[in-house]
Amino acid sequence: MLTPMTLVQIAFSMLAAGACGGLLFTLLIALKVRYPRWFGAAHGLIGLSALGVLGYALSHVARPIPDTALWAVGLLGSAGCGGLVLFRLMKPKGSRLGLALLHGSLALAGVYLLYRFTAA
Repeated sequence: MLTPMTLVQIAFSMLAAGACGGLLFTLLIALKVRYPRWFGAAHGLIGLSALGVLGYALSHVARPIPDTALWAVGLLGSAGCGGLVLFRLMKPKGSRLGLALLHGSLALAGVYLLYRFTAA
């Protein structure tokens, strides 16, 4: 049986994999290389599913949830909503590199706080 902390670690691994894809995505944007259309959707779905696993795991923790975990969920949710709004709904025509860096820095801060929670 999977414990809540094991699920948090699985969510962390999923987010790390999505972050690696995001770094590749940002590199392709910076180099102005065409990338497959499905790449952005896959990046977003990995993040969304990891956020779902994390939410499920934190809802089954017996002890009070630490503030770092709650901040991590908030930052990751903000990064996910920002990515959805900025890149799916608005579809900016100009340089997207600054928006990608903003989206990635929010997600990176959330992953760091999640790492502090799992390492404790």
